[in-house]
Amino acid sequence: EKGLVVAGRLDTPAAADATQRLATRLGWPLVPDLTSRLRLEAEGAHLVPYGDLVLTSEAFCEAYAPEAVLQVGGRFASKRLRLFLRDSAPDVWAVVRPDPARIDPDHRVTHHVEADVPAFADALIARLDDGPGATDWHQAWTTGSERAEAVVRTHAEEADALTEPLVATVLTDEMPPSHALVAASSMPVRDLNRHGSTEGAAGPAYANRGASGIDGTVATAAGVATGRDGPVTLLIGDLALWHDLNGLALLQDRPVVVIVVNNDGGGIFHFLPIREHDDFDPYFTTPHGRTFEDAAATFDLPYHCPGTPSAFRVAYREACESGTSTLIEVQTDREANRRVHETLEEEVAAAVGKDPAI
Repeated sequence: EKGLVVAGRLDTPAAADATQRLATRLGWPLVPDLTSRLRLEAEGAHLVPYGDLVLTSEAFCEAYAPEAVLQVGGRFASKRLRLFLRDSAPDVWAVVRPDPARIDPDHRVTHHVEADVPAFADALIARLDDGPGATDWHQAWTTGSERAEAVVRTHAEEADALTEPLVATVLTDEMPPSHALVAASSMPVRDLNRHGSTEGAAGPAYANRGASGIDGTVATAAGVATGRDGPVTLLIGDLALWHDLNGLALLQDRPVVVIVVNNDGGGIFHFLPIREHDDFDPYFTTPHGRTFEDAAATFDLPYHCPGTPSAFRVAYREACESGTSTLIEVQTDREANRRVHETLEEEVAAAVGKDPAI
């Protein structure tokens, strides 16, 4: 009964559908990664889209450690989820994916199954009785996600200034159904995974992961636009865009709306222990003191730099409606961004943990 399904990267709608059907038959909560094609979905009684934020509550983590985990697909972005599963030490932790490569950084996985996801799900569903239906375990996870979402939604609707979590929520609110989403490494993929809205169109999401994930992100977005023959929204940080600035040349005949969050350096390092060192800034944050207005002009891209949440929403809508590539720059402060994240996570932890039994 105390099982959990985790959906990592899933490359096809059939795999995503099969994963959701399997979670339903098992009666287990389903925690989806941004690249699972399920994270931005509003449908699905078993979905726990804000699972990463739910785990900010220590009371919840202590009360709802799973005894069995079924991980479907590739890697997931959430470090908090990975550490929670590691520390839970489930009796069974099975990874199912159509690839022989192991995904087991903490050496906790008990079963590796190399199989086509839809075929595996169909075979297992055929051997399972109907799930237990609504249980206290299932209810705790879904209620926790709803409470986390309420905090995210309140911030997006009431904040006076542009913040990086707000950008992730608003763009997934507003993204048209024709668009795919590409998330750059570092903070964009994490913010979208944590704060992305389930009230938007829920198009497919892509992300480059790994040691070199920062490189070639604009080119990746151009490739997705070409492969799908359709528009793309790219959320990218300033350093990732500097690393692939000449990739903007590819966007002149491909419809990609680039939203660059410019916090003047490597904002993610403010969340890491290195920030306590005296040489943290500038050697790790690498501030550059530049904007992207001239870069947009160099590549003949329309440019917008909204200063408020409402102006950002309007700029993004108009860019999508134009059907052409656009560069939207959102300027934020790295230190303020860390404080916003900490405040939101404290609010979520309090909301989720106020009744550990939920």
